[in-house]
Amino acid sequence: MSAADLLIRLEERVKKVEKRVRDYAETIIGRVSVSDIVTVSTEGARIIVDVPFDNYEESRVRIGDYLGIATIVHETLVLGRVVEVQRSHVMGLAGVTPVFGTSSDYTGIATPARIVLEPLTECPMDGFENCEPNTVHTPIDPLSIVFKPRREVLMRMLQLPSEGILVGKLYSGGEVVEDVNIRLPIHSLYEHVLIVGTTGSGKTVLLKNLALTLLNEVRDSVVIALDLQGDYPHLTMPNPSTPNPVLKPVDSITIIEPITRDYLESYYELIDEYAGEYLETSIKGEKATIEDVSSSRTLAEALGYALFRLFLDSTYPEAEVKGVEVEHVDFNITPSQDGKSAVLREVNAKVRINDREFSIRFVPWSLKFSKVYKELARLFPVFSERVSFLLPRILDKAKNVCNATELDLDVLIISKQNCLERAAKDLNLANQQTQNLIRGLHMVHEVGIFDVKFTLISTEYDPTSGKSADYAITVNFEEPKYQDLLSGFVTLDLRLFREEPAAASMVVYRVLSRVFEVRDEELRMGREPRPTFILIDEAHNYFPQTGRGVEDFNKDVVESMINKITRLGRVRRIGVVFATHTPEDLNNLILQLTNTKIALRSEEGVLERVGLKDYAEELVYAPDGVSVIKSYVFRTHAITMKTLPPQTMHRSHK
Repeated sequence: MSAADLLIRLEERVKKVEKRVRDYAETIIGRVSVSDIVTVSTEGARIIVDVPFDNYEESRVRIGDYLGIATIVHETLVLGRVVEVQRSHVMGLAGVTPVFGTSSDYTGIATPARIVLEPLTECPMDGFENCEPNTVHTPIDPLSIVFKPRREVLMRMLQLPSEGILVGKLYSGGEVVEDVNIRLPIHSLYEHVLIVGTTGSGKTVLLKNLALTLLNEVRDSVVIALDLQGDYPHLTMPNPSTPNPVLKPVDSITIIEPITRDYLESYYELIDEYAGEYLETSIKGEKATIEDVSSSRTLAEALGYALFRLFLDSTYPEAEVKGVEVEHVDFNITPSQDGKSAVLREVNAKVRINDREFSIRFVPWSLKFSKVYKELARLFPVFSERVSFLLPRILDKAKNVCNATELDLDVLIISKQNCLERAAKDLNLANQQTQNLIRGLHMVHEVGIFDVKFTLISTEYDPTSGKSADYAITVNFEEPKYQDLLSGFVTLDLRLFREEPAAASMVVYRVLSRVFEVRDEELRMGREPRPTFILIDEAHNYFPQTGRGVEDFNKDVVESMINKITRLGRVRRIGVVFATHTPEDLNNLILQLTNTKIALRSEEGVLERVGLKDYAEELVYAPDGVSVIKSYVFRTHAITMKTLPPQTMHRSHK
């Protein structure tokens, strides 16, 4: 072939590529440099691009931007990321150094820019619409066309899912790419997510937005949030700082509210005040107090209303209660037909705040010790392996020693008969094991969630004898029926344990176990389990890295719970999103079992812990919401994004 024929063929090919590239490009930026050897190798590549000054001025190319390359010979599209931009004055290009002072000739900066690209993926132009992007294997020719890619090209080359859960927007060159959404396929959430970031970086905002998009995008889904700070009830309220939200607030919410003995005692005066308010309304304006109640039904209603109002006061200041309905349940500690005891199951109410109205299902929660003592070691992981194994036998033995009719933690702890010590001795526990037993049960007792009841002494006149007699009416708190509870958005309110978050692990482990059992039952019955997503902020409190002196948590118990909700939860359509600012305190198993990692602003050591150390320069000083998401679902494995702004009311910590 003659040189003339070769030139004609190349010119035809260049014209063809220039014509085809219009389908993929927003604007042409420049050409691959002719002054450098272009190398693509197994050790990586750096592509030098020459950009005319006019194009440089108009395109505003920045570090981190994505650019496309259309190769001449092989007609391949390559996606690259800008890693360096070189600028030089004309005097620098000429090798001239000013002798007297500095030059003020600004016309000299109208020189071509040189951009360095890191190639990421490639696709052939033929069949591009169905291409599965691959790593770059094709040589890149000098004079290949460099361009800003269209949205659909960018999404194809990065293999960004077009469907799934919205987690943010592509972040490129220090700016949000508004029309490019970052989504996670639903199946990837069943393989679990870990979010890390320093305080104020946007973890809670991301979690709350995830809750909204899960409820909107996943049919019949249940979202359960573990809430240590009282953030999630605000998903019912719009955010005035976000004028055009993508997601709307929820219209209903279920609150699981652990009730402790200390809480009932500490807030008795307010309980009495709110109960009186309810009673005055129910008896048509007559002044009343909780002491005037004579039936357990009325006491349960008044107490439920009071507890609900306390929740509103601490969560939604100045909320107006439109209506309260309390469901009466017949189950009692001592079953009777006399109406002197009742179990308060839930309070249902409409709440109006400003112009916003929504529904709350308020579920008081407590445990009955005699029902859960056999599972105690799995709920509160502070008992040693030996004590955990023997704990049910020890407690049964202690019950017999104390001649108790049923297992009562109060009796065991305060008994002067040393029931626990005697039972431990009979079962040949070593002194250290006995101390672990006593210390653990005292910690359990101090949490105050067992056998919680509200008792009122009332007086009844007996017309037969002509005398008055005192009697007790009682409202008991127990666990709900979880099958009925799991729908829509559910928040486990853990604010009572804010100062001692490790104590909250008992509540957390119990609720998570029961959620798992519900979904497991659905699977065993041949039904498809309902999609359930669990959001666990400050996860290191509940699933610590054992052996670091954190409450001496039992490693086997902690990791058994992690395995249950992750490995076993996956096939039961349970997805877990963990979040923490201290991954060094988080159990290693969580790092292994979360296939998607999202890192917001973090220190380099934190990023190294989650396998994102290479992004330290980008993330150590990143603005709020800017993050790197690493997942197998993306062709480049890691993508820089910015999360959505708070879609609902959010209390900033700044």
